[in-house]
Amino acid sequence: MAQQVGNEAKDKAMELAEASRETEWKLPSFTAEMFRGQFRWDLLHPYPVQSEEDKRIGDEYIAKLKDVCEKHINAEEIDQTGVFPDAAKNALAEIGAFGMSISKEYGGLGLSKTNYCRALHFLGSYCANTVTWLSAHQSIGAPQPLKLFGTEEQKKKWLPRLAAGEVSAFALTEHEVGSDPARMSTTATPSEDGEHYYINGSKLWITNGTAANILVVMANIPGKIVNGKERMQITTFIVEHDMPGFEIDYRCGFMGLKAIANGVLKFNNVKVPKGNMIGKPGEGLRIALTTLNTGRLGLPASSTGTAKKVIQETERWINERIQWGVPIGKHQSIAKYAANITSDAFAMEAVTWLTASFADRGGADIRLEAAAAKFFCTETSWRIIDDFIQVRGGRGYETAASLYGRERSILL
Repeated sequence: MAQQVGNEAKDKAMELAEASRETEWKLPSFTAEMFRGQFRWDLLHPYPVQSEEDKRIGDEYIAKLKDVCEKHINAEEIDQTGVFPDAAKNALAEIGAFGMSISKEYGGLGLSKTNYCRALHFLGSYCANTVTWLSAHQSIGAPQPLKLFGTEEQKKKWLPRLAAGEVSAFALTEHEVGSDPARMSTTATPSEDGEHYYINGSKLWITNGTAANILVVMANIPGKIVNGKERMQITTFIVEHDMPGFEIDYRCGFMGLKAIANGVLKFNNVKVPKGNMIGKPGEGLRIALTTLNTGRLGLPASSTGTAKKVIQETERWINERIQWGVPIGKHQSIAKYAANITSDAFAMEAVTWLTASFADRGGADIRLEAAAAKFFCTETSWRIIDDFIQVRGGRGYETAASLYGRERSILL
């Protein structure tokens, strides 16, 4: 009996996912063709190099980001206190960092996907908390769903605010719902006059959720009958933080990224105008999956920035640290770590920039490339950081605050 119920739930989830995903391949995919045993050299050659003009735009903006980071962002202090300062947020908002991926028409910077990823790449080398705030806001937050599925009226209403620094979040996950949306319990019930929806339920692990002004919320509206069976209609709504009934229930804490505003959100009869629905009824999961196609690229970009920073620190340490009369980089075991870190970072850069260039150039479907880049770069960056900890020895396990304090006491 339990197995039968389990199979029915699995079938329901798969049916919902299949109905929501993109099934057509209108454009060629390098990775999909590889699975078919075909190497599409024409998609790679000539390599889609970033134009000099676009590179100049990126260089100039990254210089602004660097200036703000050096003046307003103390990465060690932010992670130690678990607080992302208002001064840092305001300084980032002033240079348009919350609107990097929003077009100029709506008050954003309109950066190319490559330059957006380059900006996250730099921030990933500087402060992981900062890059998470900005990436969660733009890669999967409200700007991308509005850009892809919003009406012109919706774009004009919310995108300028988001570009100016109002923080957004993407509320999909629930206590019992991770990658299985068929179990979603948050509901959106239409009012009698059909002009509003009342949202009830809770969401968990919503990055930026405890600080967001504008949230994209996935909820079930009444189902419809398809082939004789009721099918859930997960639908997307914009919810603003000051709407009555919206509540921040809890802020989560993690072993890393201690300053991210991640938490549990509750919705108690939150009255949302019908005009706040993004896309059509029942398109919520499709919107989520489509948003992630390019949204995923924020993670490999920032992870690669972290990897490049590790290379710099590895190079410095293996030349400074002397053991057995020579720098430790001369010892084969340490040299092997350094070689692996460098080659892995090179591979991470290759997959990240190629996929970003595909997104800018067009003419290719990047669903598989974006997913592969996210998986490979996040897994590899974890391994690179672990290798660096081994190279650093005891210092690798000591906290930054303790290390600085101890080294300073030795010098004094």
